[in-house]
Amino acid sequence: MPTVETCYDILGIAPDATPDEIRAAYRRLAKQYHPDVNADPDAGERFIAIQQAYETLIDPDTRARYDLALRNGAGFAPHDRSRYRPGGQTTWTPGFTWRAQAPARGAGWLGFITVLVVWGMAIILMLILSLLSRAVTGGRRQ
Repeated sequence: MPTVETCYDILGIAPDATPDEIRAAYRRLAKQYHPDVNADPDAGERFIAIQQAYETLIDPDTRARYDLALRNGAGFAPHDRSRYRPGGQTTWTPGFTWRAQAPARGAGWLGFITVLVVWGMAIILMLILSLLSRAVTGGRRQ
């Protein structure tokens, strides 16, 4: 059975490492394996693993759950790696795009003018009702 690389192995730290030691190890490895610096084709995958290990160990709650899973025999799988593109660390979701569907030309102004007209009519109606109520009551305050 092949041995599973843990988050601690990925960052090269001891299981009782402090948050400062985790940050230092992450920075050192990120500088070494960042795809913009390292031309090795496997550097991107390694960098993703380093990021995931850091995110897992730097948060105390996530780290406690991870340590518990390690004691129970689970391996390293804090995040779903299928969300990462092969050439980099960008996540993607099928069917997702940052480009929003633009409204039809002129529909924005028409909607804006319609809202202004409706609100204007509502304000005028309230003023008329206010004047009528004052006329009925004789302008007296109660």
